[in-house]
Amino acid sequence: MEMELAEALRRTAESVTPQVSDLVDRGVLQGRRRVRRRRAAAVSAVTAVTAVTVAASVTTVLGMTGGDGGPGTTDSSKLQLASATQVLERAAETAQARPETRPRPDQWAYEKTLEQGVATGHGARPVTEESWYRIDGTGDASFRDGKLVVHRQPDRVATPASRRYARLGTLPTDPGALRAVIYKDVDAIPRRDRQRSDRDGEAFRTAAQMLWDAPLGIAPKTQAALYRVLAGIPGVRVDAKVKDGAGRPAIALSRGFGEQFLLDPTTYQMVGQRTVSNGRNAPQSKNGTVDPRFAVPPGTVTYSLTLLTVKLVDEPGQR
Repeated sequence: MEMELAEALRRTAESVTPQVSDLVDRGVLQGRRRVRRRRAAAVSAVTAVTAVTVAASVTTVLGMTGGDGGPGTTDSSKLQLASATQVLERAAETAQARPETRPRPDQWAYEKTLEQGVATGHGARPVTEESWYRIDGTGDASFRDGKLVVHRQPDRVATPASRRYARLGTLPTDPGALRAVIYKDVDAIPRRDRQRSDRDGEAFRTAAQMLWDAPLGIAPKTQAALYRVLAGIPGVRVDAKVKDGAGRPAIALSRGFGEQFLLDPTTYQMVGQRTVSNGRNAPQSKNGTVDPRFAVPPGTVTYSLTLLTVKLVDEPGQR
């Protein structure tokens, strides 16, 4: 499905200007492709970062399920949090208070996601996917035609993605030091390769994507530091009155461009990311025509990826 989506987007964006093609090919949809890559890479990286206490995240996300029992039990509109700084400091405090536990190498990470929006390869129809990845990186599993298919990978190969997630274990837990690392990484990226035109925007996306990419791969103190880094980036905004793709209350973090990262209002875990039309970020061809799929009113969600469940299990197929 990933390759089909990428190919469809390329066909759609063939005549798109560079700035707008960034929206289509390198925006939140690339975040989705990162998600697909990290599912295989992140779990193998957990072994490489066994010093990272990942079940701290598991402790809170075990209740991250779709439907009435999910994290949407809190009315986010009642949150008395006036600014991004306050929201993100509360998120940092909540993350830092989580207990620390480590998964066994023979356990599996289970994820259930919901993808929808006009920018997907399957149209506006919501699609739910379930995936399992062994913690030591030697296996993965998913359903195909209603049947669970398990792939064994005894010989793991280090990839750029797996090295990226392994690096999570080496990140400083001091917000100032972590901010310096993130901005150093941003400055090392050639401008033509950046996903945001400004330095702060690229730093925002980098820090937020770390939180999204590895819900089972960030120690509580590192997660807290990432929230504090986000709080210190100019222009970050919050909206405590949104809902994720599953209809659950959420807090949206954004910094222009129409891209949002969604937090659970109780646990402050990252539960989704999406692109929202702002009336100016629709893909356009060189002659100025807007892709009909994106001819929607401002405020319309054009792409949404929601994390319904993520937890540790003992075998593939177990939920």
